[in-house]
Amino acid sequence: MNVAIAQSVSTVDALLPQLQCQRCGYPSCREFAEAVVRGRCHANRCDPGGTRVLMALNRAACGTYDDLDPDFDSVTLPEAVVIDESECIGCTLCIKACPVDAIIGSGKLMHTVAAADCTGCELCLPVCPVDCIHPVRLRKKESPPFQNTLIDRALHHRANYLRRQERSGNVNQNRGAIDDHSRRETIAESVARVRAKRQ
Repeated sequence: MNVAIAQSVSTVDALLPQLQCQRCGYPSCREFAEAVVRGRCHANRCDPGGTRVLMALNRAACGTYDDLDPDFDSVTLPEAVVIDESECIGCTLCIKACPVDAIIGSGKLMHTVAAADCTGCELCLPVCPVDCIHPVRLRKKESPPFQNTLIDRALHHRANYLRRQERSGNVNQNRGAIDDHSRRETIAESVARVRAKRQ
C-alpha cells in the first residue's frame, strides 16, 4: 500500500467509532476504511456512526451520501451486552467472538462482560449455544448521548482491539492442534444440561 493510500485509510479509520462490530460487512473498522478509500465500498455503511460519521466520511472521502444505506441502518443499538451468569456453560465461544476482549472467563467456568470494555457489537450473541447473552442500554443511534459515548470511547475500543489482535496472533502461533470434536461434545453436553434445567 503506498503512503498516500495508507494515510487516507488511517484518516478514514480514525473517523469510525471503532466498535469492530462488522455491521458494515467488513471484519474491522480498518478494513472498512480501506475499502472506502480504494472505492470498493460505499461510505454509507457505518450503522453505529449514523449521520455524524456519514458526514465526516463524505468530507474525508469526497462522498455525496445523504443517508445511510437502508441495509445497514438501525434505529437503536445497544451500548453493551450482559451474560446471564446462571445460564452460562463456560463454552468460551463468546470470548473468541469478542473483538475487544470484553468477556472474561475460562473453559467450563462462568463468563462475565467487562462493561467498560464492551462495544455493544453483539458478535457474541449468535455464537452462544444457550442464549444467555443479552443486549442492554438500547439507545437511539442518532441521539447525542449515544454519539458522544462513541466519540469518548473510540480510542479505548481501538486499543483493546489492537491488543487482542496482537495477543491472538501470538496465541495461535503457540497453540497446538485443538480437538474440535471433543470441544463440540463438551458444549453439546453443557447445552443439554442447561435445557434440562429450564424444563
